[in-house]
Amino acid sequence: MQNKKLNLKMLNEFLIVIVCLFISAVFQSCVDENQISDAVQQPEKDNTEPNTDKPIVKLPGLPDDVAGYDQWLKINADPIPPVVGGDPHNGTKKVYVNKKRDEIAPDGEQQFPYPDGSIVVKDATRPDKDYIGLIAIMRKKAGSDPDHNDWEFIEYTRNDPDADFAVIASGRICWNCHARAEDTDYVFTELE
Repeated sequence: MQNKKLNLKMLNEFLIVIVCLFISAVFQSCVDENQISDAVQQPEKDNTEPNTDKPIVKLPGLPDDVAGYDQWLKINADPIPPVVGGDPHNGTKKVYVNKKRDEIAPDGEQQFPYPDGSIVVKDATRPDKDYIGLIAIMRKKAGSDPDHNDWEFIEYTRNDPDADFAVIASGRICWNCHARAEDTDYVFTELE
């Protein structure tokens, strides 16, 4: 009888150890997966190809052809800070183009002029704001304005994150300033 009790006690202890080992193994595998997913660094996307990781968003008041522009080739590596004393596109700026890197820099160095059909978008987050308040767009359309390398210029602003963008400037106002960047096809920001 005592032998039977001893065997039963050993069996219970054995089962407890097995259950504990099983629970430990399950817990350990969960921890390992979490540690692995935390430890695995996703390579930073370079700006060679469009970023297709996020949904295409059309900002209110902007034309359809620039929807998802923030997934295009980013021209500047780091955000462009506001210019002390102000600038026409006041704010922290990022510049994008709807072309692939090898289209505008086939040998690794940017070529000018931009190809026909290029759309360059600059967005700016205004100082002390946390939303994009300015969108400046340049569209290269063959024959549209030969005096300015066929660029069409238009600028939109908004003063509230829920507001629609509205046109604030276009044409002569824009190209008068951009004429200073004639050597880089009227685009101030060069591909980095």
